[in-house]
Amino acid sequence: MAKPELEDGHTQIANEILEHLMKTHLSANQWQVLLCIIRKTYGFHKKVDYIANSQIVKATGLCKAVVSRATHSLSDMKIINRNGKSIGLQKDWEMWQELAEQSTPEVSNSANQSLQFSQPKLAEQSTKVSSPAVAQKIKDTYTKDTYTKDRQTKKKNYGEFNNVFLTDEEYLKLKERFGAELPDKIEALSTGIESKGYKYKSHYAAILSWDRRDRKEKEISHGAHQRNPRAIPKPHEYTAIEDYRRQRA
Repeated sequence: MAKPELEDGHTQIANEILEHLMKTHLSANQWQVLLCIIRKTYGFHKKVDYIANSQIVKATGLCKAVVSRATHSLSDMKIINRNGKSIGLQKDWEMWQELAEQSTPEVSNSANQSLQFSQPKLAEQSTKVSSPAVAQKIKDTYTKDTYTKDRQTKKKNYGEFNNVFLTDEEYLKLKERFGAELPDKIEALSTGIESKGYKYKSHYAAILSWDRRDRKEKEISHGAHQRNPRAIPKPHEYTAIEDYRRQRA
């Protein structure tokens, strides 16, 4: 049995806004998306927040295409403000009052007929999926996307070209491991990404991998030199070696 309590969290919104939302005719999909936006902004005492479509998909159970159409239509109606993925409710209801009034009983029958997109049956049809298995697959996919994007937003950019991304935790681990050498390792990766187009899922892992490769190359070089110091010629010896090879040929 559900027992919601205010102490467990609540969303504050002005009664004036609610009263005008009551007069606004929206489709079922638009209402779900709008309530989600209000929950993720006013519910955290924010006016706007970074809200990806995948987060709305997870919260509402709607598919991504339906969420995209609903957010665009709410933006066109000026009920929400959008700046990239930063979204928030347009609390100045006078900005969208005219659109709300078009749905009131005073408009003509033909106008009412053109606005029947808000019928529940149509909304249900647009949100149905073929089976529970498909619905779960969609949910799992967007949960993973949301987690990836959320984790990416917590990373900071480093390097001359601002293209090396590390979380604070990753940076501290690298700092403890490499100390004063860390800036040089970050710059090497940054230059490689910019000049050669290197692509990595994790720049933290890439720095560790580059370090292991460098240490291995040094160990091989040092081992060969220990076994036979003459095996690795000095720079001034290369000319003599080439002359010897030409004579043998």
